Amino acid sequence: MPNHSLNDTHIGSVSIYLDSSKASVVQNGSNNSNCLFYLDNIIQCPPDTHILIGLTACQIPVAFYNITNNNNELQIQGSVNGTTNIVLPPKNYNTETLVTEINSQLATAGNNITCSFDSSSYKFTFSSLTQNVQIQNTTMNKELGIPPFTVIPPSPSFTCPNMVNLSGTQSIYVMVNNLSIQSLDSRAKGDLNGVLSKVDVCCGFGDYIEFQQTENQFYLINDRSINHFNVSLTDDNLELLEMNGIDWSISITCHFSKKRLPVILNDFLLNEENERQEEIKGKKLLKDLERQKREKVKSKK
Repeated sequence: MPNHSLNDTHIGSVSIYLDSSKASVVQNGSNNSNCLFYLDNIIQCPPDTHILIGLTACQIPVAFYNITNNNNELQIQGSVNGTTNIVLPPKNYNTETLVTEINSQLATAGNNITCSFDSSSYKFTFSSLTQNVQIQNTTMNKELGIPPFTVIPPSPSFTCPNMVNLSGTQSIYVMVNNLSIQSLDSRAKGDLNGVLSKVDVCCGFGDYIEFQQTENQFYLINDRSINHFNVSLTDDNLELLEMNGIDWSISITCHFSKKRLPVILNDFLLNEENERQEEIKGKKLLKDLERQKREKVKSKK
């Protein structure tokens, strides 16, 4: 039970080490990114105490692909050959292998549309010599360089407005879903959603992210006891990571802090008014003393 500057009680801080291979329940199968950990020893705090919780370390392998089941669909229509629904097998793609897979599925469907990549502009182009082309829907907006909700008119050639982005998720959001962690998240349109920490993906595929907390980032929670942790790992789009059966581990620390009585603004206002009244009384007393002195001087004359 380590001690810490945030802990101002007689109760020792508690460190919890969680390994996905030892999870009580894995809620999303081989994707392995939504786990329940039940505790044999319940963490409790007295009525006059709060719990502070934070992520202090983690080891997460970069085992998730840049194209997953959440961003692998493209619906493209030719004015002659009709609509082709493309579904990419989840794996890591570069621009060359992505173009090859899209063109292969278009050719298999008998749709005379080709995808090409310009290494100078770093953009994809969809074109046909015999028909107009229109992208109707896709979940690969970031990857292909097509802004969401873009209306694309039919034309013989269409170049995606933005550069290709096959970097995958830039961060892993470690979430504890069963506790009252109040963190604002733009992925959830500014709503509170239980993110314990945002961990940057700072290494390549197959390597381990080694995270250790460098500043005191702890959340005061309203929970009086903790008997389990529901931990999930999510990506930049608030989707559960697909870990492909690879395990990960994190360290969570709980500190205990004394409850403080809230400071009411009226108290400050009352104190200020009392000081002003005392000042008025003091000035009046000085005036009375000066008046008495003058009266004494006059009486002596």
